[in-house]
This record gives sequence, C-alpha cells and structure tokens, in this order.
Amino acid sequence: MLVPLLQDPSRGLRAILILLCLAMVLVGCRSKQPPSSYVARVGSHYLTQDELSRMLDDIGPIPDSAEARQQAIDQWVTNTLLYREALRRDLASVEEIKQKLKRQRRSLLITAITNRIKEKATPSLSREDVRTYFEQHKDQMRLREPYVNVRYLATSSSAAAETVRQKLRSNTARPDSLWTRLVRTYAADSSRAVQISRGFQPERRLTQQLPYSQNALSALDEGEMAAIVQKDQRYHVLQLVRRFSEGAEPKLSWFADRIRQRLRIRARKQMYTREVQRLRSEARADGVLELPRSQSR
Repeated sequence: MLVPLLQDPSRGLRAILILLCLAMVLVGCRSKQPPSSYVARVGSHYLTQDELSRMLDDIGPIPDSAEARQQAIDQWVTNTLLYREALRRDLASVEEIKQKLKRQRRSLLITAITNRIKEKATPSLSREDVRTYFEQHKDQMRLREPYVNVRYLATSSSAAAETVRQKLRSNTARPDSLWTRLVRTYAADSSRAVQISRGFQPERRLTQQLPYSQNALSALDEGEMAAIVQKDQRYHVLQLVRRFSEGAEPKLSWFADRIRQRLRIRARKQMYTREVQRLRSEARADGVLELPRSQSR
C-alpha cells in the first residue's frame, strides 16, 4: 500500500524492520554504473521504469494511474532515504533487530523454495485429463441444489439499465454476441459482469453476490428478465439463461475450470510432499537429521 511507513511513531521499530527488510530490493537498484535511464535517484540507488511498473502492478487496478505513479515514486524515495539513514545509524547491528531480520530472512527463503517446488509441479492438463477426472467423480458432482446461468451487469444510470433490458428482451438472434456488446458498452464493471455471467453456479451462491433474493431468481423462467434493482448508486440488470434443478446429472462444462484447478493443486501438493520426503531421506543418510525415536520414521 502507498502509505508512509512511519506515520505512527508507536510503530517505529516495526517500520525500521520493514525498511531493513527492503535491503535486498534497494541494493538491487544500486549500481556502480547508473542505468541509462531512470525515474528517480537517491544517491547510488536508482528507480527504473520497469521497477516502477512492477510496483504499480502489485497495487492492482487503480482509477488514476498518474496519481498512483507519483505516489509510488514518492514512497520509493521516502523508503530509500529512511533505509540509508537506518544503515548510517547501524541499526542492523542492534541485537533485537538483528534477530528479527534473521527470522524474517529464514521465513522468506522457506517461502521462496516452497513456491519454486510448487511452480515446478504445475502440470499441462489436457482435455482428456479433465474428462477422466470428471468421469471418475461424476456421481459426487450430481447437483445437490439448483444451478443457473445468468446474464448480469450493473450500470450507472436507470436509462442505460432499461436499454440493456429492452435489447435483451427483444433480440433473440445471436444473444451471446449481443450480450458481449452490451457489457462492453454499458457495464460499470465489465470484468465482474463477465465473471458472474460465465458458466453455471449454485443459485444460492449467486444471490449472495447480487442484490436479488433467491425467491426472485427462483421465480424466473429461462429467458425471463428480473426487475431492475437500484443499489449502491447502480442499476442492476439480470436475465436467467438456463437452470438445472437439484439432482440433475452434471455436465463437464460446468466443472471443467474447477477440475483443472483441483488437479493443479493436487499435483503441487504431491510434488511438495515428494520433495520434502527426499530432503528428509538425504538428511538422514548424511547424518544431519536427528529426531526423537517416536518421530524417526
């Protein structure tokens, strides 16, 4: 977050630790030969455009990129100045800070190697892999509640919402193509509209995300439009596309994305378990691992 680290004096030690933990990043920006171009400089520390872009990417979607860019630069300058001052005062040699930095470094390295192991295990899944898993677990996926597919978006004006509603109601030719254009033109949050309108999901879970009651959604027939709802200064439009009742036999298309995610997670866990077991075996063979007898397996 782009906030001053030391705005609360009571958090002074914590802020110092954060600054010292930035050492690797800041040292990485330090160079005997200055970069050919840079956004800002503090002594021998340089902030390049690529590094600034990565900082902004970490923040996520932002409404005013120019303002965020300036805030990011200002924060980098502040952090770098404070880091240099912490080094000048030799705070890294203070025993309390030294021990915390040591624990922080250990934790960062453990996290890094764990992530490397799991990234190595990310499989390339084929359609057949997904289908095989689906067929093996098909009975477990039988619907325990109604599943629905809807078209949903929120607009900033009642007139836009009514336009969307009328176009969906009157145009039955190539509805998916029409829906794509409507989202692009009228949706206040197009990514959310696309996410909610993609595929099937439990009716109950959907109503928890939208300003519609489950009874209101359950009362809709396929193709029918719900009444426009105004909430949080936006106007919400909803159309039921398809519904499958409780107990219906599942279809692969409903679960394909979840199956891929589950298979990737399972592969990562298996790779992690195998790698940890290999490290334990090697450590035991080298005589560097000692455990109580009850844990020596």
